[in-house]
Amino acid sequence: MSKVLLVAPVPTHPSSTGASARVRQMGESLVGLGHEVHYLHLQQTLRADRSEMQRYWQERLHVFRSLSPSSFLGRARRKAIRLVGMSFHLNLPADSYFDPEAAAFTRTLITDGRFDVAIVSYVFYSRLLESMPGTVRKLIDTHDVFSDRFRLYRAHDQANEFFSTGRTDEGKALDRANAVLAIQEWDASHFRSLTARPVVVVGHLGRVEAMAPVEAASGTPAILFVGGPMGINVHGVTWFIDRVLPAVRHLVPDAELWLVGGIGDRVGRAAPGVRRLGFVDALGDLYRRAAVVINPQQFGTGLSIKSVDALLHGRPLLTTASGARGLEEGAGSAFLRAESAEEFSAMLVELLRDPAQAAALAMRATEFARDYHRRNLQALADVVSAPAAG
Repeated sequence: MSKVLLVAPVPTHPSSTGASARVRQMGESLVGLGHEVHYLHLQQTLRADRSEMQRYWQERLHVFRSLSPSSFLGRARRKAIRLVGMSFHLNLPADSYFDPEAAAFTRTLITDGRFDVAIVSYVFYSRLLESMPGTVRKLIDTHDVFSDRFRLYRAHDQANEFFSTGRTDEGKALDRANAVLAIQEWDASHFRSLTARPVVVVGHLGRVEAMAPVEAASGTPAILFVGGPMGINVHGVTWFIDRVLPAVRHLVPDAELWLVGGIGDRVGRAAPGVRRLGFVDALGDLYRRAAVVINPQQFGTGLSIKSVDALLHGRPLLTTASGARGLEEGAGSAFLRAESAEEFSAMLVELLRDPAQAAALAMRATEFARDYHRRNLQALADVVSAPAAG
């Protein structure tokens, strides 16, 4: 088996979510496959509480955080460039996050630790791969597509978030790897149009959770949404509250929308039937109590982890075409997909009123999730085990 180094800028520990959870789940999956896994955290903030990460990774945690004057100035310059790009909807160079000191640190760690495989998160950190010896199997876990990403936000009158680059730059970044990991098939097709490197789909790696039957849910007919404060989530939840929830509550008056995570702080106005629960430790308990889980997002890229998590928890899921992205084969069987606000409300009312239908949908969701996890785990095992020159 191999000694694997995961490289990412996100804090990774058992309670992490989003991109952080993907890195953690990838590490857990690789350990389960028999590999020795270490984590290099590219810390972005001046100060950070690393206690949870340290307890989780123990001696397998490595942290890069340079406080040298040149590194500090470089970070400030790169951050200013990224802020300009987000503010004015511009593409940025793929290497906008690159820090030469991080490359030197990574090279020493790889060499001294004698790692066999390195998996770097995001194309904008791909230049770190150039600092690694040719004996190392070099992989990029893309997480998302970043070519002209700003256009998607602009088309929906949303502020640009995170990062956007041009097709040529994204292709150049992908060429640095021996192979590329895409989180869903549409992304993989896009990357194959940019690079001749092998592209492998490795979707969400969360495990299927054992859930109580939907019939066991009692009390308020709860509609659950779990998500962070990103613009895509705010846009989708606002659409749901304005255009779907009133019609649902007209027919199911005691129905409530439960907002879990940072999303509650970003949805501005109060509305009847909306409860903001914030961050909770017992997320599994909320999934068990929910009658239906929704993902009402109207646009986005990559894979909607919220939808996958609902399936992994064995819950009835109702989503949109955007929320079903990367999971299309399960639409209509493992989950329901609505094409309009009217269809969304009608499907939701039917699930709330018919526990037997919701229970059957939940059972199919669990079956789909088990097969989905098996396929992604096998794809990860294959791509990591291939030779460095592959």
